[in-house]
Amino acid sequence: MSTTPSPSAAAHRGFFAHLLAVWRDPPQATDYVPRFLPWRALLWGAWVVLLTAGGIGLAQRFLQGHMPAGYGSYVPWGLWIAIYFHGVGMAGGAFFIGALGYVLNWPGFQRGKNLRLVIVLAVAAIVPAFFAVWLDLGHLDRLQSIFLRPNFTSMMTFNAWMYTVFMGIAALCWILSYLKDAGWKPALTAWLKPLLCLAILYAMLFPSQSGAFFGVVDAKAFWHSALMPVLFFTSALTSGAAMLMFTRVLTDAAGGYQTAPVEQQEEHAMMRRLRTFLIAGLAAYFVFEFAEFSIALWSPVSHAPAVELVLFGPYWWVFWIIHLFIGGLVPLALLFSRRRFGWTIAALLVGVCFISARLNVLVPGQAVGELQGLQEAFSHPRLTYIYHATGMEYLVGLFCVALGMTIFVAGRTVNRLVRDWFAQRAPNFGKEAL
Repeated sequence: MSTTPSPSAAAHRGFFAHLLAVWRDPPQATDYVPRFLPWRALLWGAWVVLLTAGGIGLAQRFLQGHMPAGYGSYVPWGLWIAIYFHGVGMAGGAFFIGALGYVLNWPGFQRGKNLRLVIVLAVAAIVPAFFAVWLDLGHLDRLQSIFLRPNFTSMMTFNAWMYTVFMGIAALCWILSYLKDAGWKPALTAWLKPLLCLAILYAMLFPSQSGAFFGVVDAKAFWHSALMPVLFFTSALTSGAAMLMFTRVLTDAAGGYQTAPVEQQEEHAMMRRLRTFLIAGLAAYFVFEFAEFSIALWSPVSHAPAVELVLFGPYWWVFWIIHLFIGGLVPLALLFSRRRFGWTIAALLVGVCFISARLNVLVPGQAVGELQGLQEAFSHPRLTYIYHATGMEYLVGLFCVALGMTIFVAGRTVNRLVRDWFAQRAPNFGKEAL
């Protein structure tokens, strides 16, 4: 009998041998993603799937209203509000790190094109967040009331106006970064870093303000905590660093890795710093979370039903599996490894799974009633403290992801078109500024 391997078996062995070679390369030669994979086609395929599935959920939302959703009168905020807080937090965290790196001239952050990537990423995260909270409204046509008839004693109004001001400043910084790289009007472009400092302040404030949005609610003991703004800010920095790392790597991968050696060195410096942010952010968040939960459970005179609901209730798997294991322990193990491909996987896991941090605050805080016996007084499917997201809610969440991908790709395209326009009209707009 012949022992010569078939061509298909040899091809399979060659494929796996190449994959293992990529995985086992020394750190200085390891890629952040395997280069032999068709990343552009994979990303477009993922976008089509997300958009198609999300379109079905969006059609259900507009045709059937809120009826297919799982929230009700006692738990009126569900998955879409968690997406909203996660999106704005991610936008603030990514902008805070990227703009601070540009202001302080960190290696890998100091180029104008990287600042513009950060601004596009922030917009791509915050617009789907606004879209998710808009769909959660009972009357979609009343959105403009928060701008036309604002009540600034409301935390919602304060947040909405703060996000709008932030996006205006970020857009101005985007324009000034091009003018600075082109060498136009130095007296005008000198305002870039001062405006970035102001935008950094806003990027630091609005995830913290989101925590304060819950922390000021006296009626909800689980939310009424001074640590809530700190937890939201820490999770924003962590998820923002994760998505900044992931989008930077995938942008390079989908573009064919056509970067100069100097830019590759800067990319390594950026990835190492983002890795540090990720490790520090994960460690800090879980320390703060342990402090919050342990005090509530340890005190013999206090009862912590919401904390018990997080840890041992019907949502236990969100905390122990999604949040702690997949979104925490596994990424930490990958980030401490010497394989940079593991860093990319860790960034993706943190960016996706850290929405559980929002759900672990949002849902349990509503699932504990303030008035004993209220649920038993009236009987109706929507008069319950149990909430589980429905298929329609998940599908709309997928549409929000597809919307964010669309905005990011459109923003990158606009960046390239504007760059080409400046390159034709400004001789000082060299390749190092692209």
